[in-house]
Amino acid sequence: MKITLEICAASVASCVAAQEGGAARIELCDNLLEGGTTPSYATISLAREKVNIALYPIIRPRGGDFLYSDRSSRP
Repeated sequence: MKITLEICAASVASCVAAQEGGAARIELCDNLLEGGTTPSYATISLAREKVNIALYPIIRPRGGDFLYSDRSSRP
C-alpha cells in the first residue's frame, strides 16, 4: 500500500520544507488560527515557483465554520 503524504502549509517556507521532507502534495492556506483561508495570489505564485510537487491552495473566503447562512444550518 502506497501512502501519500500531504502537508498543510501556511507559508512559502513551509511549502519548501514540506517538499524537502518528502511530501507528495501541499495544501496551501492562510490564517490557520481561523481554520484556514485562501492565501494571496502572490503567496500562491511564489510557492508555485519554489516547489515542484502538487500544490492545492484552499479556497475559503473566511475563517470559522463552514456554515455560511442560517438557511444552510437547517435540516
